[in-house]
Amino acid sequence: MSRFPVAELASGVFQQTLPNPSADRVRFVGSLAEYIERGLAQTPEVRAPDRQGALTDRFLTPVLPGLRALFLELRASLDAPLRRGQPTRGGKPYPLGQCLEITLAAERRLEHLAPGQFEGAAAEACAALLAFRAAGGEVRRAWGDLRGQFFQNALIVGTLYVDVANDTVVVTKTPVEILPFREADFRPIVDYGHFARVASRYWKHDILPNHLVPQLAPYFPLIQVSSSGAISLGPSGPHLLSLTLSQGFRPSERALAGPALPARLFESLKAALVDAPTPIATDPEEGQAAALAHCRSYRAEAQFGSVSAFNRAMIARQAVNRALARLMAIPEGG
Repeated sequence: MSRFPVAELASGVFQQTLPNPSADRVRFVGSLAEYIERGLAQTPEVRAPDRQGALTDRFLTPVLPGLRALFLELRASLDAPLRRGQPTRGGKPYPLGQCLEITLAAERRLEHLAPGQFEGAAAEACAALLAFRAAGGEVRRAWGDLRGQFFQNALIVGTLYVDVANDTVVVTKTPVEILPFREADFRPIVDYGHFARVASRYWKHDILPNHLVPQLAPYFPLIQVSSSGAISLGPSGPHLLSLTLSQGFRPSERALAGPALPARLFESLKAALVDAPTPIATDPEEGQAAALAHCRSYRAEAQFGSVSAFNRAMIARQAVNRALARLMAIPEGG
C-alpha cells in the first residue's frame, strides 16, 4: 500500500524541498508519426506470429541452451560499464532498478554481434540468431505489464520472451530469463487506468487526475506522487504518449473524467505553480471541465499530429514539474 493514500493527500500535507535541475530532461521530437510508430512498437506482442513462430522453430528452438548462454555472456559483458556509469539508482546498488538501462544496452549490443565473439554453444547460438534475423526474424524491445505486478522492459525475439535484466527487482534471481512469449504473461498497458494500477502496486505511487494544468492534461493526464513524496505530471514514457496521440487523446479524456481533485490538495498544488508559464485552473471542477474540453478541441484540431504542439507541451511539463519539485507530500503525522 502507498504511503500517501488520497485521503491523506487531500489534507494538503506538504513540505518544501529543493528542485533537482538535472531531472526530467526534455527530448525534442522531429517527426511525430515516427515517434508514435516507435512508441507503439514497444507493445508486448508477437507480430506476424505464424511467420515469427516458423522462424523461431527453424533457427532458435534447436539452440535454446546456447541462446541462454549467449545472453548470459552478453549481460556479463555489460555489467561493468553500466555499473560504472550508474552505480546506484534511487539509493539502490546496480543492477536494482536498472531494467531499462540494461535492456537498452543489450539491444544496442545485439546490433553488433559476430560468432567470433563467443565460443562453443554461445557461438553456435549467435550464428543462429544472425541467420534468424537475416531471414526476417524480429528482435525488438518491449515495455508493459509483467504478470500484473511489474512494469517490464524485455526483448521479444521471434516468439520468445527474453529478459536480460531479470535480477533488477530481486538481485538473487538469474540475470537472464527466456520463455515462450505465450507463457511469460507480458501484456500491453492498455490505458491510464491500467498504468495507475501497476504503478500503485509496483512503484507504490499514488495517481490522481491532472485537473490542475488543463492545457497539458491531454498529453499528461495524471499527477503522480511517488513513494518518497515527489510530485510530477505524467506519465511521459513514449508508449503511453503514443497511445493517447494515436487515439486522438481519448485515453487521456477517459482518465480525466473521474472524480475531481480534492479541493485542499488542489489548492496546495496550485500554490506551488503561482509563477508557472502555463495557465493553472482556478478550482478542481473548472480544471476538470477545461481538461476535458482541451482533449476534445485538440482532437478536433488534429493537434495529436502537431510536432510543435507536442514539443511545447514537453517544455511546459518540465517547467511545471520543476515547480512541483519544490513540494513533497508527507503522511499525516510524518
